[in-house]
Amino acid sequence: MTPFQCHVPGCGLSYRRKEHLTRHANSHFQTKCFECSFCDRVFARNDTLRQHVRTQHKTRELQYSRAIQACTYCRLRRSRCDGQSPCGVCFQRGIECSYTQNSRSQALVQSRSRNPRTSPIPSVEQDYPYSPCRAAPFIQAYFDKFHPKWPFLHPATFDPDNEPPFLVQSVVMMGSWAMMEINTQQTAKDLHKRLTSSIYEQRGKWAVSNHHAKPHSQHHEISSSGPAPWPMATYQGILLHLIFSLLQNHDPSDLQLTQVLPEIPSQLLVSLVHSCLKRRMFFYPSILAQFKQGIDPDVFVWLGIEEVKRFNLSLYRVCRHAQVYDTRLLEAAPSSSPRRGPRSPGGSLLSLTDLQFAVPDSDELWHATSDLAVKIAGSEAAYANDNIEDKWISQTARVLQPHDQQFQWI
Repeated sequence: MTPFQCHVPGCGLSYRRKEHLTRHANSHFQTKCFECSFCDRVFARNDTLRQHVRTQHKTRELQYSRAIQACTYCRLRRSRCDGQSPCGVCFQRGIECSYTQNSRSQALVQSRSRNPRTSPIPSVEQDYPYSPCRAAPFIQAYFDKFHPKWPFLHPATFDPDNEPPFLVQSVVMMGSWAMMEINTQQTAKDLHKRLTSSIYEQRGKWAVSNHHAKPHSQHHEISSSGPAPWPMATYQGILLHLIFSLLQNHDPSDLQLTQVLPEIPSQLLVSLVHSCLKRRMFFYPSILAQFKQGIDPDVFVWLGIEEVKRFNLSLYRVCRHAQVYDTRLLEAAPSSSPRRGPRSPGGSLLSLTDLQFAVPDSDELWHATSDLAVKIAGSEAAYANDNIEDKWISQTARVLQPHDQQFQWI
């Protein structure tokens, strides 16, 4: 009986012990790079190479080098690195592999650890792919296939071991769907159904109620002590489930490319948008106030601002493609800015006038896996000059969404 089976599509190998399966699963994402000095054999793991030398070259002895140093990408992800140049992980992902380390990069990792990402939404039962050995291929599929279209999670610092289980399982869900295989897509549907129930049941813990607080005025001064941290990991996970609802209910006959969300996803979308509006998450001064300038490293501030911007625009994109099942849910929506007039029936939950921040920085920086801190260091434009009010997306609404135009092109 071998109860621990590899879930990588096309593999099917099974093992008696869980740790053996975990070690095998890692081999799917490593490039064979441990060469035997005494023959032409190449191995994926160093311990396998040592075992080979002991059994096949009994009179020989391996020369041990210094301890392996992890590259910048593996160090940021807190994953095992083989120390090669390029390392196996970077070679397989086709990204730059660098071993340079600096105090600002180290500060980024430390800042992340000082600001734990938690979520009030529990994960589902362990019979769904969540353990590291089972989650790895689905997380890989998420970043390879889904992330390029919806790049609001930061690849280099997404660490399954330190992210809230709810967010990890949401990523696993979307990665399972992105594999485009019948069995994995069914797993994604089951996982989505269970997690959506958890999101709905826990709504009182993550949604901002109508009695939370009065919205700030547009130029309200923010307390020097700083506001409470936003539950970004929770909101990111919920957004993934809303996107999944759109994908799952896509109607090819819909010429307007909009989808009517079912009842529960509609309520979740409205609650999420209302909560973000009340937290002032679309207002750049509020975004900046989430970080301690002069204390947090520049790269950490830049990364946090980019994370919020990209989440906001992804949520706006969902609102443009989704229609709630009951238009009465759109009534009494809070506002982050003066609107051009009352909402029309079936109108979008978010308008360009709500997006009071500049467009995100370059994708090149967002996907950088090395020297990000160096590229950001000393650049006030990273979160100052490029974010002045004249450059906010909301400023474009005057041209793109005029008062007298009923049909919204944007």
